[in-house]
Amino acid sequence: MNFFRRLFHPDTTNEPFVESPMRDNWYQSCSYYPSPFALITTVDENGETNIGPYQLTFPFEVIEGRSFMLCSRQNSNTDQHLKRTQVCALNYVEFDRKKLNNIVSLGYPGQSTAEKMQDNPYTLIDSPTPGREADGKKFPKIIKEAFQVYECVVDVTQPIRNNGKTPEYFVLRIEKILMKETWQKNLADGATRLPNIPLAYGFRDGGKFWFTEHKKPFWIPTPTDKGPKEESILYEANRIDPDNVQFTREACKQLTGVPKPFIKVALKGIVKQAKADGVELVDLEYVKKINEERNG
Repeated sequence: MNFFRRLFHPDTTNEPFVESPMRDNWYQSCSYYPSPFALITTVDENGETNIGPYQLTFPFEVIEGRSFMLCSRQNSNTDQHLKRTQVCALNYVEFDRKKLNNIVSLGYPGQSTAEKMQDNPYTLIDSPTPGREADGKKFPKIIKEAFQVYECVVDVTQPIRNNGKTPEYFVLRIEKILMKETWQKNLADGATRLPNIPLAYGFRDGGKFWFTEHKKPFWIPTPTDKGPKEESILYEANRIDPDNVQFTREACKQLTGVPKPFIKVALKGIVKQAKADGVELVDLEYVKKINEERNG
């Protein structure tokens, strides 16, 4: 057992650092970088939905805006379709080892949509979003087996760089997040479990594409004895309905006495009442008013 542990998981703690030469596609050619990947659906010039697997997709704007950064090879199918239609959907699927060969085939360059989609192991369906049904022009189908989908448009107001070389960068503005009901309810109820998201280490050695699966996710509680007590409440409160109701720090200080298991329920109740009252900013006075009304 110790032999195999040393073979596959060597202890490198006391080894010196050496330089890894810089090469193109550095994140996979001269480093180790595992990450989730998106199956991006776009529409080709014949009105057919195309699937392109992309590891290089990252959250870009996360507070005021909701957007993703996409790094794409110049003149790839996805690149050309995005330039023409400016619309796409990022589909996220759970781990299924039987489908990994197909996913790699979908990413092989130089194929037409018809050629690529012969290896498609997924079911394509219309988006449930009104106005985004597949129309054979710009709106793509989405993947039925996905657990979540980001429906996006290209943000042309934020060009990053387009110098005719590889890669090309797109800022994708997220218009809607679609999620299977089970996973949406799990998220709303405090995320008691997480989907089994496959991770990719990328293309290596000219002939291998590396994936990995992980064990069951686990959680570690956030510390309650560090920083202001209202900090975690403020963070949680302003995530419930960020476009309509926000909380002030003073309001959250007033809620530090609520037992931790009940704080999310209490915050949701305040947000619901605030929306009914037409209140967009929950401050200290509004929290006191609600408490007085509830206490009679």
